[in-house]
Amino acid sequence: MKERNPYCLLAFAIVLIWALWNYNVSLKLLAGIYDVLLPFVIGGFMAFIVNVLMKKLEQYWRRIFKQSVVTRFERPVCLLLSLAIIIGFLAFFVLTIVPELHASMKMLVKMLPPALAKLNIYLQQKAQELSFSADELAVVQAQAKEVYQTMLNYLQNNKRLLLEQTFLATASLVEVLANCVIGFVVAIYCLLEKHRLVRNFKRVIFAFCSKERAAYILHVLQTAEQIFRGFVGGQLVVALLLGVMYFVSMKLCSFPYATVISLLVAVLSLIPILGTLISALIGCFLILVAAPEKIWYFIILYIVLQRIEADLLYPKIVGKAVGLSELWVLAAVTIGASLGGVAGMIVCVPLFSVLYALLAEKVKRLLAEKNLSNL
Repeated sequence: MKERNPYCLLAFAIVLIWALWNYNVSLKLLAGIYDVLLPFVIGGFMAFIVNVLMKKLEQYWRRIFKQSVVTRFERPVCLLLSLAIIIGFLAFFVLTIVPELHASMKMLVKMLPPALAKLNIYLQQKAQELSFSADELAVVQAQAKEVYQTMLNYLQNNKRLLLEQTFLATASLVEVLANCVIGFVVAIYCLLEKHRLVRNFKRVIFAFCSKERAAYILHVLQTAEQIFRGFVGGQLVVALLLGVMYFVSMKLCSFPYATVISLLVAVLSLIPILGTLISALIGCFLILVAAPEKIWYFIILYIVLQRIEADLLYPKIVGKAVGLSELWVLAAVTIGASLGGVAGMIVCVPLFSVLYALLAEKVKRLLAEKNLSNL
Protein backbone atom coordinates (compact mmCIF):
# COMPACT_ATOMS: atom_id res chain seq x y z
CA MET A 1 0.00 0.00 0.00
CA LYS A 2 1.34 3.41 -1.00
CA GLU A 3 2.25 5.60 1.96
CA ARG A 4 0.49 8.92 2.13
CA ASN A 5 2.56 12.07 1.78
CA PRO A 6 2.51 13.90 5.16
CA TYR A 7 3.08 17.26 3.46
CA CYS A 8 -0.11 16.84 1.41
CA LEU A 9 -2.08 16.04 4.58
CA LEU A 10 -0.56 19.06 6.34
CA ALA A 11 -1.42 21.36 3.43
CA PHE A 12 -4.97 20.01 3.33
CA ALA A 13 -5.36 20.58 7.09
CA ILE A 14 -4.08 24.17 6.79
CA VAL A 15 -6.47 24.96 3.92
CA LEU A 16 -9.39 23.38 5.80
CA ILE A 17 -8.66 25.36 9.00
CA TRP A 18 -8.34 28.59 7.00
CA ALA A 19 -11.65 27.90 5.19
CA LEU A 20 -13.47 27.25 8.46
CA TRP A 21 -11.92 30.28 10.14
CA ASN A 22 -12.83 32.57 7.21
CA TYR A 23 -16.13 30.94 6.38
CA ASN A 24 -17.60 34.13 4.86
CA VAL A 25 -14.79 34.29 2.31
CA SER A 26 -15.09 30.54 1.73
CA LEU A 27 -18.81 30.79 1.05
CA LYS A 28 -18.28 33.65 -1.42
CA LEU A 29 -15.56 31.64 -3.13
CA LEU A 30 -17.80 28.57 -3.36
CA ALA A 31 -20.63 30.73 -4.70
CA GLY A 32 -18.32 32.10 -7.39
CA ILE A 33 -17.17 28.61 -8.34
CA TYR A 34 -20.82 27.49 -8.44
CA ASP A 35 -21.74 30.35 -10.78
CA VAL A 36 -18.86 29.44 -13.10
CA LEU A 37 -19.65 25.72 -13.16
CA LEU A 38 -23.45 26.07 -13.32
CA PRO A 39 -23.66 26.13 -17.17
CA PHE A 40 -21.54 22.97 -17.33
CA VAL A 41 -23.73 21.28 -14.71
CA ILE A 42 -26.84 22.23 -16.69
CA GLY A 43 -25.17 20.95 -19.84
CA GLY A 44 -24.30 17.65 -18.19
CA PHE A 45 -27.87 17.27 -16.97
CA MET A 46 -29.23 18.02 -20.47
CA ALA A 47 -26.78 15.58 -22.03
CA PHE A 48 -27.81 12.84 -19.61
CA ILE A 49 -31.53 13.34 -20.35
CA VAL A 50 -31.04 13.42 -24.12
CA ASN A 51 -28.68 10.43 -23.96
CA VAL A 52 -31.47 8.23 -22.55
CA LEU A 53 -33.42 8.65 -25.79
CA MET A 54 -30.30 8.79 -27.93
CA LYS A 55 -29.14 5.36 -26.74
CA LYS A 56 -32.43 3.80 -27.78
CA LEU A 57 -32.19 5.40 -31.23
CA GLU A 58 -28.59 4.20 -31.60
CA GLN A 59 -29.70 0.66 -30.84
CA TYR A 60 -32.39 0.85 -33.52
CA TRP A 61 -29.89 2.39 -35.95
CA ARG A 62 -27.45 -0.52 -35.49
CA ARG A 63 -30.24 -3.04 -36.06
CA ILE A 64 -31.33 -1.37 -39.28
CA PHE A 65 -27.91 -0.47 -40.74
CA LYS A 66 -25.71 -3.46 -39.95
CA GLN A 67 -22.14 -2.99 -41.23
CA SER A 68 -23.17 -0.28 -43.61
CA VAL A 69 -21.42 2.86 -44.80
CA VAL A 70 -24.00 5.00 -43.01
CA THR A 71 -22.91 3.71 -39.59
CA ARG A 72 -20.44 6.61 -39.40
CA PHE A 73 -23.43 8.97 -39.24
CA GLU A 74 -25.00 7.08 -36.34
CA ARG A 75 -24.17 9.55 -33.58
CA PRO A 76 -24.98 12.89 -35.27
CA VAL A 77 -28.19 11.58 -36.85
CA CYS A 78 -29.42 9.99 -33.60
CA LEU A 79 -28.54 13.19 -31.73
CA LEU A 80 -30.51 15.31 -34.21
CA LEU A 81 -33.47 12.93 -34.01
CA SER A 82 -33.40 13.00 -30.20
CA LEU A 83 -33.29 16.80 -30.10
CA ALA A 84 -36.07 17.02 -32.70
CA ILE A 85 -38.32 14.71 -30.67
CA ILE A 86 -37.71 16.55 -27.38
CA ILE A 87 -37.99 20.06 -28.84
CA GLY A 88 -41.07 19.05 -30.85
CA PHE A 89 -42.79 17.74 -27.74
CA LEU A 90 -41.94 20.87 -25.75
CA ALA A 91 -43.19 23.10 -28.58
CA PHE A 92 -46.41 21.10 -28.81
CA PHE A 93 -46.85 21.36 -25.06
CA VAL A 94 -46.34 25.13 -24.98
CA LEU A 95 -48.48 25.81 -28.04
CA THR A 96 -51.27 23.71 -26.57
CA ILE A 97 -51.18 24.92 -22.97
CA VAL A 98 -50.55 28.66 -23.29
CA PRO A 99 -53.54 29.53 -25.56
CA GLU A 100 -55.92 27.51 -23.38
CA LEU A 101 -54.67 29.18 -20.19
CA HIS A 102 -54.95 32.58 -21.86
CA ALA A 103 -58.52 31.85 -22.95
CA SER A 104 -59.38 30.66 -19.43
CA MET A 105 -57.98 33.85 -17.89
CA LYS A 106 -60.00 36.00 -20.34
CA MET A 107 -63.13 34.02 -19.50
CA LEU A 108 -62.41 34.44 -15.79
CA VAL A 109 -61.99 38.20 -16.22
CA LYS A 110 -65.35 38.39 -17.98
CA MET A 111 -67.02 36.30 -15.29
CA LEU A 112 -65.48 38.22 -12.38
CA PRO A 113 -67.68 41.40 -12.35
CA PRO A 114 -71.01 39.45 -12.42
CA ALA A 115 -69.65 37.07 -9.79
CA LEU A 116 -68.66 39.97 -7.52
CA ALA A 117 -72.10 41.54 -8.00
CA LYS A 118 -73.75 38.25 -7.04
CA LEU A 119 -71.44 37.98 -4.03
CA ASN A 120 -72.37 41.51 -2.94
CA ILE A 121 -76.10 40.72 -3.19
CA TYR A 122 -75.56 37.47 -1.30
CA LEU A 123 -73.68 39.24 1.49
CA GLN A 124 -76.38 41.90 1.76
CA GLN A 125 -79.05 39.21 2.02
CA LYS A 126 -77.05 37.41 4.72
CA ALA A 127 -76.59 40.68 6.57
CA GLN A 128 -80.34 41.24 6.53
CA GLU A 129 -80.96 37.68 7.72
CA LEU A 130 -78.51 38.14 10.58
CA SER A 131 -80.14 41.48 11.46
CA PHE A 132 -77.00 43.62 11.31
CA SER A 133 -77.67 47.24 12.13
CA ALA A 134 -76.75 50.08 9.80
CA ASP A 135 -73.96 51.18 12.16
CA GLU A 136 -72.41 47.69 12.18
CA LEU A 137 -72.50 47.53 8.37
CA ALA A 138 -70.92 50.96 8.23
CA VAL A 139 -68.10 49.80 10.50
CA VAL A 140 -67.43 46.76 8.29
CA GLN A 141 -67.43 48.89 5.14
CA ALA A 142 -65.10 51.42 6.77
CA GLN A 143 -62.66 48.64 7.75
CA ALA A 144 -62.76 47.22 4.22
CA LYS A 145 -62.03 50.67 2.77
CA GLU A 146 -59.19 51.10 5.26
CA VAL A 147 -57.60 47.82 4.22
CA TYR A 148 -57.94 48.78 0.55
CA GLN A 149 -56.42 52.21 1.19
CA THR A 150 -53.54 50.66 3.15
CA MET A 151 -52.71 48.32 0.25
CA LEU A 152 -52.93 51.21 -2.21
CA ASN A 153 -50.64 53.39 -0.07
CA TYR A 154 -48.13 50.55 0.22
CA LEU A 155 -47.98 50.16 -3.55
CA GLN A 156 -47.59 53.89 -4.08
CA ASN A 157 -44.90 54.27 -1.41
CA ASN A 158 -42.88 51.28 -2.64
CA LYS A 159 -42.87 51.92 -6.38
CA ARG A 160 -39.10 52.14 -6.47
CA LEU A 161 -38.66 48.92 -4.49
CA LEU A 162 -41.11 47.08 -6.74
CA LEU A 163 -39.27 48.40 -9.81
CA GLU A 164 -35.93 47.23 -8.42
CA GLN A 165 -37.35 43.80 -7.64
CA THR A 166 -38.77 43.57 -11.16
CA PHE A 167 -35.39 44.53 -12.63
CA LEU A 168 -33.59 41.93 -10.47
CA ALA A 169 -36.10 39.26 -11.47
CA THR A 170 -35.60 40.13 -15.14
CA ALA A 171 -31.81 40.02 -14.76
CA SER A 172 -32.05 36.64 -13.02
CA LEU A 173 -34.24 35.32 -15.82
CA VAL A 174 -31.75 36.53 -18.45
CA GLU A 175 -28.91 34.87 -16.50
CA VAL A 176 -30.83 31.59 -16.32
CA LEU A 177 -31.53 31.70 -20.05
CA ALA A 178 -27.86 32.42 -20.78
CA ASN A 179 -26.77 29.50 -18.61
CA CYS A 180 -29.27 27.24 -20.37
CA VAL A 181 -27.99 28.27 -23.80
CA ILE A 182 -24.37 27.64 -22.78
CA GLY A 183 -25.43 24.37 -21.16
CA PHE A 184 -27.18 23.31 -24.37
CA VAL A 185 -23.98 23.88 -26.36
CA VAL A 186 -21.97 21.96 -23.76
CA ALA A 187 -24.51 19.11 -23.94
CA ILE A 188 -24.16 18.90 -27.74
CA TYR A 189 -20.37 18.62 -27.52
CA CYS A 190 -20.60 16.04 -24.71
CA LEU A 191 -23.01 13.85 -26.69
CA LEU A 192 -20.96 14.03 -29.88
CA GLU A 193 -17.75 13.13 -28.02
CA LYS A 194 -19.20 10.96 -25.25
CA HIS A 195 -17.13 7.83 -25.96
CA ARG A 196 -13.89 9.80 -26.08
CA LEU A 197 -14.78 11.67 -22.88
CA VAL A 198 -15.55 8.41 -21.08
CA ARG A 199 -12.30 6.83 -22.24
CA ASN A 200 -10.22 9.84 -21.17
CA PHE A 201 -12.00 9.94 -17.80
CA LYS A 202 -11.13 6.28 -17.19
CA ARG A 203 -7.50 6.96 -18.09
CA VAL A 204 -7.35 9.81 -15.56
CA ILE A 205 -8.94 7.68 -12.81
CA PHE A 206 -6.55 4.77 -13.31
CA ALA A 207 -3.57 7.15 -13.59
CA PHE A 208 -4.12 8.88 -10.24
CA CYS A 209 -5.71 6.04 -8.22
CA SER A 210 -4.81 2.48 -7.37
CA LYS A 211 -6.50 -0.29 -9.36
CA GLU A 212 -8.80 -1.22 -6.48
CA ARG A 213 -9.87 2.37 -5.81
CA ALA A 214 -10.27 3.13 -9.53
CA ALA A 215 -12.41 0.00 -9.97
CA TYR A 216 -14.60 1.03 -7.03
CA ILE A 217 -15.01 4.59 -8.35
CA LEU A 218 -16.06 3.25 -11.76
CA HIS A 219 -18.44 0.82 -10.05
CA VAL A 220 -20.05 3.69 -8.13
CA LEU A 221 -20.39 5.77 -11.29
CA GLN A 222 -21.82 2.82 -13.22
CA THR A 223 -24.36 2.17 -10.46
CA ALA A 224 -25.32 5.85 -10.42
CA GLU A 225 -25.67 5.92 -14.22
CA GLN A 226 -27.90 2.83 -14.24
CA ILE A 227 -30.15 4.15 -11.46
CA PHE A 228 -30.44 7.65 -12.95
CA ARG A 229 -31.12 6.25 -16.43
CA GLY A 230 -33.72 3.86 -15.07
CA PHE A 231 -35.29 6.66 -13.04
CA VAL A 232 -35.53 9.00 -16.04
CA GLY A 233 -36.84 6.30 -18.38
CA GLY A 234 -39.32 5.02 -15.80
CA GLN A 235 -40.57 8.52 -15.02
CA LEU A 236 -41.14 9.20 -18.71
CA VAL A 237 -43.09 5.97 -19.16
CA VAL A 238 -45.23 6.64 -16.07
CA ALA A 239 -45.86 10.21 -17.24
CA LEU A 240 -46.97 8.97 -20.67
CA LEU A 241 -49.30 6.32 -19.22
CA LEU A 242 -50.73 8.78 -16.70
CA GLY A 243 -51.39 11.37 -19.41
CA VAL A 244 -53.15 8.77 -21.57
CA MET A 245 -55.31 7.63 -18.64
CA TYR A 246 -56.34 11.21 -17.87
CA PHE A 247 -57.13 11.94 -21.52
CA VAL A 248 -59.26 8.82 -22.03
CA SER A 249 -61.08 9.22 -18.70
CA MET A 250 -61.82 12.91 -19.22
CA LYS A 251 -63.04 12.32 -22.77
CA LEU A 252 -65.35 9.53 -21.61
CA CYS A 253 -66.73 11.76 -18.83
CA SER A 254 -67.04 14.79 -21.18
CA PHE A 255 -64.75 17.03 -19.12
CA PRO A 256 -63.56 20.28 -20.74
CA TYR A 257 -59.86 20.89 -21.41
CA ALA A 258 -59.09 17.15 -21.59
CA THR A 259 -56.03 17.60 -23.81
CA VAL A 260 -54.58 20.50 -21.80
CA ILE A 261 -55.04 18.89 -18.39
CA SER A 262 -53.67 15.55 -19.64
CA LEU A 263 -50.52 17.23 -20.95
CA LEU A 264 -50.10 19.17 -17.71
CA VAL A 265 -50.45 16.01 -15.64
CA ALA A 266 -48.00 14.11 -17.85
CA VAL A 267 -45.30 16.82 -17.77
CA LEU A 268 -45.66 17.91 -14.13
CA SER A 269 -45.72 14.30 -12.90
CA LEU A 270 -41.95 14.32 -13.59
CA ILE A 271 -41.66 16.52 -10.46
CA PRO A 272 -42.05 14.19 -7.45
CA ILE A 273 -45.04 14.82 -5.13
CA LEU A 274 -45.45 18.56 -5.85
CA GLY A 275 -45.95 18.06 -9.58
CA THR A 276 -49.20 16.16 -9.16
CA LEU A 277 -50.50 18.77 -6.70
CA ILE A 278 -49.72 21.65 -9.09
CA SER A 279 -51.39 19.88 -12.01
CA ALA A 280 -54.46 19.18 -9.83
CA LEU A 281 -54.76 22.85 -8.83
CA ILE A 282 -54.45 24.05 -12.43
CA GLY A 283 -56.92 21.39 -13.57
CA CYS A 284 -59.42 22.40 -10.89
CA PHE A 285 -59.07 26.02 -11.93
CA LEU A 286 -59.76 25.22 -15.59
CA ILE A 287 -62.73 22.98 -14.76
CA LEU A 288 -64.10 25.58 -12.34
CA VAL A 289 -64.02 28.26 -15.04
CA ALA A 290 -65.53 26.13 -17.84
CA ALA A 291 -67.85 23.71 -16.00
CA PRO A 292 -68.07 24.40 -12.23
CA GLU A 293 -70.74 21.72 -11.76
CA LYS A 294 -68.15 19.03 -12.68
CA ILE A 295 -65.44 20.10 -10.25
CA TRP A 296 -66.19 17.42 -7.66
CA TYR A 297 -66.25 14.70 -10.31
CA PHE A 298 -62.84 15.85 -11.49
CA ILE A 299 -61.46 15.75 -7.94
CA ILE A 300 -62.75 12.16 -7.54
CA LEU A 301 -61.19 11.21 -10.90
CA TYR A 302 -57.89 12.80 -9.85
CA ILE A 303 -57.80 10.87 -6.56
CA VAL A 304 -58.57 7.54 -8.28
CA LEU A 305 -55.95 7.96 -11.01
CA GLN A 306 -53.30 9.16 -8.57
CA ARG A 307 -53.84 6.07 -6.43
CA ILE A 308 -53.45 3.92 -9.56
CA GLU A 309 -50.17 5.70 -10.30
CA ALA A 310 -48.87 5.47 -6.72
CA ASP A 311 -49.94 1.86 -6.06
CA LEU A 312 -49.51 0.22 -9.47
CA LEU A 313 -47.56 2.19 -12.07
CA TYR A 314 -44.80 3.81 -10.00
CA PRO A 315 -43.80 0.72 -7.95
CA LYS A 316 -43.80 -1.56 -11.01
CA ILE A 317 -41.95 0.75 -13.43
CA VAL A 318 -39.85 3.18 -11.40
CA GLY A 319 -39.65 1.24 -8.13
CA LYS A 320 -37.23 -1.34 -9.54
CA ALA A 321 -34.84 1.38 -10.70
CA VAL A 322 -35.10 3.62 -7.62
CA GLY A 323 -35.70 1.09 -4.85
CA LEU A 324 -36.80 3.63 -2.22
CA SER A 325 -39.83 3.56 0.04
CA GLU A 326 -42.29 6.45 0.13
CA LEU A 327 -40.70 7.75 3.35
CA TRP A 328 -37.25 8.04 1.76
CA VAL A 329 -38.75 9.56 -1.39
CA LEU A 330 -40.45 12.21 0.76
CA ALA A 331 -37.17 12.87 2.62
CA ALA A 332 -35.26 13.15 -0.67
CA VAL A 333 -37.83 15.53 -2.13
CA THR A 334 -37.80 17.72 1.00
CA ILE A 335 -34.01 17.95 1.14
CA GLY A 336 -33.75 18.48 -2.62
CA ALA A 337 -36.34 21.26 -2.58
CA SER A 338 -34.51 23.10 0.22
CA LEU A 339 -31.16 22.80 -1.58
CA GLY A 340 -32.01 23.24 -5.24
CA GLY A 341 -35.69 23.89 -5.79
CA VAL A 342 -37.44 21.85 -8.47
CA ALA A 343 -34.16 20.58 -9.96
CA GLY A 344 -33.02 19.46 -6.51
CA MET A 345 -36.28 17.58 -5.97
CA ILE A 346 -35.81 15.68 -9.24
CA VAL A 347 -32.13 14.88 -8.71
CA CYS A 348 -32.25 13.95 -5.03
CA VAL A 349 -34.61 10.97 -5.48
CA PRO A 350 -32.22 8.90 -7.66
CA LEU A 351 -29.24 10.29 -5.71
CA PHE A 352 -30.69 8.90 -2.48
CA SER A 353 -31.27 5.64 -4.32
CA VAL A 354 -27.59 5.49 -5.32
CA LEU A 355 -26.47 6.10 -1.73
CA TYR A 356 -28.95 3.49 -0.52
CA ALA A 357 -27.68 0.91 -3.04
CA LEU A 358 -24.03 1.53 -2.15
CA LEU A 359 -24.81 1.34 1.58
CA ALA A 360 -26.73 -1.92 1.05
CA GLU A 361 -23.74 -3.39 -0.81
CA LYS A 362 -21.38 -2.34 1.99
CA VAL A 363 -23.63 -3.78 4.71
CA LYS A 364 -24.05 -7.04 2.79
CA ARG A 365 -20.28 -7.43 2.33
CA LEU A 366 -19.54 -6.71 6.01
CA LEU A 367 -22.19 -9.17 7.17
CA ALA A 368 -20.78 -11.82 4.83
CA GLU A 369 -17.31 -11.31 6.32
CA LYS A 370 -18.81 -11.90 9.80
CA ASN A 371 -20.86 -14.93 8.65
CA LEU A 372 -24.08 -13.06 9.41
CA SER A 373 -25.60 -13.07 5.94
CA ASN A 374 -28.84 -14.60 7.24
CA LEU A 375 -29.70 -11.49 9.27
